[in-house]
Amino acid sequence: MANIAIITAKGGNQSIGNKNVIPVMGVPIILYPMRAAKLAASIDAVYISTEDPLIKSLAAKEGIEVIDRPAELSGPESMHKDVILHAVREVEKRRDDVENVVVLLGNTVHVTPGLIDQSIGVVSSGEGDSCVSVWKAQDDHPLRALKVDEQGYVKSYLGIDAGSNRQAYPPAYFYDQGVWAFQKECAYAQKGPSPWVWLGEKCRTIERPWVTGRDVHSWIDISASVWYLSAIQVNDYIGYSDL
Repeated sequence: MANIAIITAKGGNQSIGNKNVIPVMGVPIILYPMRAAKLAASIDAVYISTEDPLIKSLAAKEGIEVIDRPAELSGPESMHKDVILHAVREVEKRRDDVENVVVLLGNTVHVTPGLIDQSIGVVSSGEGDSCVSVWKAQDDHPLRALKVDEQGYVKSYLGIDAGSNRQAYPPAYFYDQGVWAFQKECAYAQKGPSPWVWLGEKCRTIERPWVTGRDVHSWIDISASVWYLSAIQVNDYIGYSDL
C-alpha cells in the first residue's frame, strides 16, 4: 500500500500576488514542500493540486504529477476540505493502492522530509488515524484573545474570567502550517476537529517551535521563512540528501 503527498497551491492569491512562487533564499517557495516530499523516505508519490500554469510548469520540472484543480475550487471562497477531497479522488483514479495521505501547503518553507516521515510513521503505526504538526500557545493563548464590539470597545473574546498568569492556562495548540497526515478514508468521512475536518477522529500531534507556524500571507512571513531556513531547518535535514 502507498503513502502519497499532495501539495495544494492555487494562483491568483489575494494576500500577496503569486506568493507560492516568490523566491526565498533564491528558491521559489513552492519548491520547498515539493522537494521535501520527494526526499521523504515514506512517500511513494507526490502530486500537486493547482490551476496555475506557472505552478504546473515548476511541478513538471520537478517531476511532480499535476492534479488539475477545477475553477470552482480555485476561488478565494473555496474550502480546503473540498480541494483535498477532490485531490484524493483524482489520485485514486490513477492508482488503487493509496493508504495514507500527507497534505502540504504550497506557500510555506516550514516543512522537511523528517517531519513528513514522522507524521506518516504515527499514522502507519496505528497510534491514530491522523497526525498534525502544531505549536503550543503561550502569550497567544485563546484565553487572552480579544474582540472589539460594535461600539469599538475591547471585550474578552471568549467572555471567560482568566488570570494573567499564562503558566496557569491549560495547554492550547494551533496547526503550524506543516503537515496534515491521515488515512485515506478520513478525507471522505470529514469527521476531524473543525475546521480541519479531513483529519480523523483520533488525531495525534507533533509539537514544533512557534516560528514554524508560518505560511506566507504577508511580507513579514518572508522574513520569518528566511530566519527559519537559516537557524532551525538545517537540523531536520540530518540524514537526508541536500536539496
